[in-house]
Amino acid sequence: MVVCHVAGTAQRGQDGVTRVLYEYLERHRTAQLDAVVLAAVTDERESQRFPMVEMPSIRLPIYRDYKLFVGGTVQIERAIAHLGYTPNLFHLHTPCPLGRVALRWAREHGIPAIATYHTHFPSYLRHHRLGVLRPLIEKSLVEFYRRCDCVLVPSQILRDELQQWGIPARYLPHGTDTALFHPRWASHRWRQRLGIGEQQCVLLYVGRLVWEKNLRILVDVWNRLDRRQFAMVIVGVGPIESTLRRLMPGAQFLGYQAGVELAQSYASSDVFVFPSDTETFGNVTLEALASGLPCVVADSPGSSELVRHAATGFRIAPHDGAGFAGAIEALAGLSPDRRLLWRWRARLDAERYQWHSVCAELFSIYREVATPRAAGLMPDGLLHTASPSSP
Repeated sequence: MVVCHVAGTAQRGQDGVTRVLYEYLERHRTAQLDAVVLAAVTDERESQRFPMVEMPSIRLPIYRDYKLFVGGTVQIERAIAHLGYTPNLFHLHTPCPLGRVALRWAREHGIPAIATYHTHFPSYLRHHRLGVLRPLIEKSLVEFYRRCDCVLVPSQILRDELQQWGIPARYLPHGTDTALFHPRWASHRWRQRLGIGEQQCVLLYVGRLVWEKNLRILVDVWNRLDRRQFAMVIVGVGPIESTLRRLMPGAQFLGYQAGVELAQSYASSDVFVFPSDTETFGNVTLEALASGLPCVVADSPGSSELVRHAATGFRIAPHDGAGFAGAIEALAGLSPDRRLLWRWRARLDAERYQWHSVCAELFSIYREVATPRAAGLMPDGLLHTASPSSP
């Protein structure tokens, strides 16, 4: 079976969507699945491992790392012809123009299509003072996702919301690499290198540096805390980095990190702070929990479903800066024994989210949705489906 993944970007590590995408791709072969990728931005190195077609696009003026697809079904047709075979199934990772055109092409040719609801775009609007557009955005999203055969949602709260809109939503959480993200990477040298005092409580934020992550609250929290007692470490890049550096004097910006370097930053910190209220799933929150970090997160879909209040962290109203600061101070004041207990509970909770079990469920859904096509029931006029490992 050939699965065609359609994404705005396939640049490894660029955002949470691509991190999930590559977890899927890495496991396709072991499940006797072949994967191809259509994206507005591809990854030159990864394209040596996974067939990719970069679609015609223009660069976005604000988010320079992203591009917007420009074209229609003709471009999808050409991409499929370039691949030399027609996929059995489309997996859409974006409701933006590329995803919409791919869905239209799939529907015209009788090919099943599922989607993952990675991004809750309506929640982005308030961070850009565009709330008046919410009804239009929601209507557009409903029209797109209703046309899919199945929509996978990593948040149970958002799954219920989408089902109320008449969308065929199913709950499927993400996983995390519990071998990589582990308390064993804690490093005293890491703290020394950053000039952090032995008695200081290290606060960590990991994520893109964009206002949609509710980072005004992070600024507010940092300005409320006693900087003699706390250190703030920020991992990530984005268009507002220079603004944050100005608004958060004393905070340390480490840029983009991945792999062991990122795992060490998690494990060497004391509290993970994540005020984002636009998540569908808290990938970085789960990584922090796996690293044994108590988490202070926004009480919104995504991260809040991962954190047990007053057990592995605190869930705070998204715009309550004083609440965030109070929760951080409470965690910093824990005795060593209590702190160890919180870390142990965080790690245990994270171990329930394993990628191998998530992908086993995903691939079962693939076969369930694509069964008629896998059996050879293809509409006339399509290219022959052929791939070395397709059953």
